[in-house]
Amino acid sequence: MLMAAASATVAISIDAMLPAFGELREYLGLSSDSSSVALVVTVFIGGLGVGQLVYGPLADRFGRKPVFIAGLVLYSAAGFATTFATSLSALLVGRFFWGLGAAGPRIVSQALLRDRFRGDVLARAMAVILTVFLIVPTLAPILGQTLLHFGSWRYTFAVGPVFGIIVALWATRLTESLKPSDRRPIDIRSLSRTVVEILRTRRTLGNAIALMVMSAAFLPYLASSERMYGEIYGRADTFFLFFAASAIVMAGFTMTSARFVRRFGVRRTTAGTIALLVTVATVNLAATVVSDGVPAFVFFFMMTTVLISLNTAMTPLLTSSALDEVGFAAGTAASTIGVISLVGGALLSPLVDTAIGTTVTPFAVGFFVFGLVAALAVAWANKDQLLARIA
Repeated sequence: MLMAAASATVAISIDAMLPAFGELREYLGLSSDSSSVALVVTVFIGGLGVGQLVYGPLADRFGRKPVFIAGLVLYSAAGFATTFATSLSALLVGRFFWGLGAAGPRIVSQALLRDRFRGDVLARAMAVILTVFLIVPTLAPILGQTLLHFGSWRYTFAVGPVFGIIVALWATRLTESLKPSDRRPIDIRSLSRTVVEILRTRRTLGNAIALMVMSAAFLPYLASSERMYGEIYGRADTFFLFFAASAIVMAGFTMTSARFVRRFGVRRTTAGTIALLVTVATVNLAATVVSDGVPAFVFFFMMTTVLISLNTAMTPLLTSSALDEVGFAAGTAASTIGVISLVGGALLSPLVDTAIGTTVTPFAVGFFVFGLVAALAVAWANKDQLLARIA
């Protein structure tokens, strides 16, 4: 449960404030259709990705527990600083450091799991934790919407750092999983050798690339879902309900993937899930183009929910596969994979996010293209196993 709570720190830092974007635009003097507020999400994800450069090697050197707690302390401090920001620039600086802190519990929790599990068991454990974590996107927008009735947008921003303090106090009971004999030194030469060895592992690199493009497909949903629901479909008042409903479906898909892993194994489950995602993305793109970029709302909601749910279900499958063969440096491996997936995703996602205007066509195109690239990356990652079977 602690690992699920640690993972939830990322989601609660984004989802609780989504209903406040309209009020935040007004406070900052931005136009009602401005996409600048979306940077609140993008910059946070950028900080999250950059932070992962540091936490993994630190966790391999000093142990999991102290690094885990240190990240939560920075997370809470930056969160409170952001809550009291008075300008967009100050807000974005605070969000970057907020994301930097969030990287700690995210990376260390993956290393902790890899210390204890691998293979299909690791994939199931990650899927179960992600399912619990997905309860947060269900509740956070509702909580944010409720807080707006009692105060300003600052109330929704304060949810994250308060939650971070609670998790940090809980983490004091965490048991260290890294043996002193397994700790690795931190110096440029040894760290470089370790990273090179990780990146030379085909299964790790291929799945990391797939995670990157899947992140690039999903981030525009987080950054622009409020705009798509509110401005394109005129459902701003009920946006948080649709967002919460989608999160419930996402949790169901992820839990189902854990059951499929138990029955079919992680490789077959991954292949089936990504094939279904590409198929749904193709149908969605075709229907969106035929509808001049604005398909019926029911269709948009259903297809978007299925796509983001399949995307989310892929996360524990791809992550566990990427970590499986590099347990000798689980912290550094988690950092390397995280940097590739999140920083790369944050850099690619604006290609879609900034193009979303009066239609949802860019969103549909993004999911199709990035889904196809992910499928190719996974196929390349498993090339050696496929050739071995054919031989």
